[in-house]
Amino acid sequence: MMWVLAILAVPATVLAQSTPDNPTLRQSPPVWWGYGILFVLLVAVLAVSLMPSKRGHQD
Repeated sequence: MMWVLAILAVPATVLAQSTPDNPTLRQSPPVWWGYGILFVLLVAVLAVSLMPSKRGHQD
């Protein structure tokens, strides 16, 4: 059983000593996209809120 651990220890040591990948710097979306989405949602909520209901005055 010890020989299995010895065989697995060598690749683990080699992989642990390899150099890490270079970090990728992702561009975050522009701030105005967030404001645009907020504006669209606000207009949608206001439009639904102000939409007249189909009820008559006798309900």
